[in-house]
Amino acid sequence: MDPKLIELASSYGKHDIRYLSASEMADLHVTNAAANQSPADISQVLTRPNPAPVSAPAPDARLLPESIAVAFVRDLIEHHGDNDDFALAQVQASYAPKVDYYGKLTKLRSIIQDKRNYYRRWPERGYSVRKDSIVVNCTNDRCMVSGVYDWVVRSPSIHKQEKGVANFSYTISIGPYPKIIAETGSVQR
Repeated sequence: MDPKLIELASSYGKHDIRYLSASEMADLHVTNAAANQSPADISQVLTRPNPAPVSAPAPDARLLPESIAVAFVRDLIEHHGDNDDFALAQVQASYAPKVDYYGKLTKLRSIIQDKRNYYRRWPERGYSVRKDSIVVNCTNDRCMVSGVYDWVVRSPSIHKQEKGVANFSYTISIGPYPKIIAETGSVQR
């Protein structure tokens, strides 16, 4: 490849489209035809017939931002019932360094401490997201996922158990490594 082609390509933005003239293509060695060949001569270079049009494959639903966001939130909620170390590691990996946490800008370490205190108070936990309750709205690189989950918590040491239903709402920054940037929710009963 001609270094001048690389230089030309790097002089434009990555989203810009730049078409080369026939003479530029010949000068930069991106074609076998000479710049002074007539169109009839250039057409002889193309020896392959045009392939039949192929319809574009349907996008994989699992790769759509909405699907990624829903799977991310469901996994997070339902794994809050795992052992404390795993649940806290998941919080560490899933939350941004600062989060709008129940209406207050909060550092990740404070969120981890809040979750740790909750897990100690309720060492046995179970959560199940109601699939039909989930609503997701994605704009640009952010998705808001809200819905309802059933929960049950138990503390054998104090002989106490609670259960109920809660609303949740998460805003996620979508990318190669999704991160929670906002969390809120409320207990229904």
